[in-house]
Parts: sequence; structure tokens; C-alpha cells
Amino acid sequence: MSMVEKETKVVNENKMTVNMTKEALYDFLLFHAYSKFSGFLVNILGLAVAFMGIFSYTTGRVSGIGAALYLVAAVIFLGGTPFQLKMRAKKQVVVNREYNAPVEYTFSEKGITLEQNGESKTYEWEQIERAVVTPKTIGIYYAPECAMILPKEDFGDQFVPIFTTIATQLGQSKVRMR
Repeated sequence: MSMVEKETKVVNENKMTVNMTKEALYDFLLFHAYSKFSGFLVNILGLAVAFMGIFSYTTGRVSGIGAALYLVAAVIFLGGTPFQLKMRAKKQVVVNREYNAPVEYTFSEKGITLEQNGESKTYEWEQIERAVVTPKTIGIYYAPECAMILPKEDFGDQFVPIFTTIATQLGQSKVRMR
């Protein structure tokens, strides 16, 4: 390729604008919480408490009220995390600067550029650790606990080209589908 050809080479870019919703953020937070071992343990603990209550009632160790208390404790264990995450998502969308204003994402061969409120930040593909696909979002991690959250509804007709770019740049081993 000559020098002139290199300079005129067009960089393929795809853009999308994200307007974060509490539902999309909740979906991602739920995935994030339950994809860890601690999330799995909370579920096991909740189920164990429920089974202990049922077993204790059927063997006569506790009365109906005691069994009901076991079941209430199980519901608290099993429902506590989703409830907390729903409240956190609702609050974050309102208070967190990152979520309460539209963000324009540009995906190119070089990386991902975010533009919000007149500020711009670019993450090169080498900085991206992994991507996860949840039912309503795609999360792109640029640090162990930090991710760009992209609601699928905001992709519009750009889903296939953007997802292809992500998958191509990160490789199959760094993209986890749920």
C-alpha cells in the first residue's frame, strides 16, 4: 500500500447513543451479583433455610409458626439481593453522572470512545478485559469492577455491526454469552 492509500483508508465506525434506564441497569447489576460465587452462596443459604424449616416442621421439631419464620428468613435471603439491586439501579440512574445523561459510544478498530456532556474518553481494545451479554444489556469491562453498560434497546439497527466489532476485537475467549 502506498502512503497515499494509507492516508485515505476509511476507519470503520459504528455509533450508538445510550440512555440508561433503571431496568437495563438492574438487569446488569443482577447478572454482576449472581455471576460471582458470593451470589451463588446467598441462593444456597436461602434454599437451605427453606429446606431446614420444611424438614423441621415435617419431623415435628417446630410448629407451623416456626416453619413460617424459617420460610420468611428464606424469602429474605433469596429476595434481599434482587430488591437491593432494584433500589440501587433506580437511585443510580438519577444520581450517577455516568447514567443520568445520554452517552454517545463510537466503536472503531482502535477502540471505544465515549462522549458525554462535552467530555470524551477513549478505551483502546487492549484495555478492555472482557464483555458479557445479559438478557437486556451488554457489559464491556475495562477494569475488574468497572464496565460500560449498553442496553440492547439502544443499539437500534447497529446491534450486528457493533457486536461484530466487539467480538472480533476481543476474541471469543473474552466474550461471555448468557
